[in-house]
Amino acid sequence: MENWQRIVVKVGTSTIVDGDGQIKYSVINRLAQTLTSLQKSGHEVVLVTSGAIGVAMQQMQLQSRPKEIPQQQALAAIGQTYLMSLYNQSFAFYQQMIGQVLLTYDVFDNKVMLENAINAVEALLAEHVIPIINENDVIAVDELDHQHSFGDNDRLAAIVTHELRADGLIILSDVDALYTANPTIDATATPIRHVTAVTDDIRMSATGSVSGLGTGGMSTKLLAAELVMAHRGKMVLINGANPALILDVIKGEAVGTLFQGE
Repeated sequence: MENWQRIVVKVGTSTIVDGDGQIKYSVINRLAQTLTSLQKSGHEVVLVTSGAIGVAMQQMQLQSRPKEIPQQQALAAIGQTYLMSLYNQSFAFYQQMIGQVLLTYDVFDNKVMLENAINAVEALLAEHVIPIINENDVIAVDELDHQHSFGDNDRLAAIVTHELRADGLIILSDVDALYTANPTIDATATPIRHVTAVTDDIRMSATGSVSGLGTGGMSTKLLAAELVMAHRGKMVLINGANPALILDVIKGEAVGTLFQGE
């Protein structure tokens, strides 16, 4: 994996917010430390993050995610501000600058808008700034009611990986890898270390997010993997509880599940 020069890292809600709705400050700090280490060692790093609504629920002392779209939009607005303040504080401790990039799906359907977005991200990378990308859920409400094609930012991360011509995508999740069955209910489930094609059997073995806070799951990660591999790219799925595993992926160690065609 020594050719991982430009890297997209995607973090899901369940990685930074636990099942009780508490923010995992230590995980966010280790993520900032890890990505800063990569950036300062000469890599180009782009972070795609979920979690705005998840952190807002703690701020607003909510026990469950509201079903009404306007309420979800309001939470997204509250949470995005707080989420970026958490990232800013963590990255600043390691003297790493970050920049916020909020996207909507129509950016990728408009050649001029897409070019402008890519140019902005390229300018940030040229200045050794880590772009932090999220979907603008205040505007792109389709994703909130689970109809949007991005699907909890997994597909967004895959598209960003392709459009930026990144060398690979690393997705942090709440499971160690893709398993042959759901490891939370099947003791015989074993991790699948290398996937060369997403088959029907692979899809049947998919396990969902256990947190209940995000809108994605293993199925959206498989869709992201298919998109990445369709463009002859590679994706690795790892457990986000220890973001330092990203460094092991870059070293080429057998961590999580590698999605790469033969």
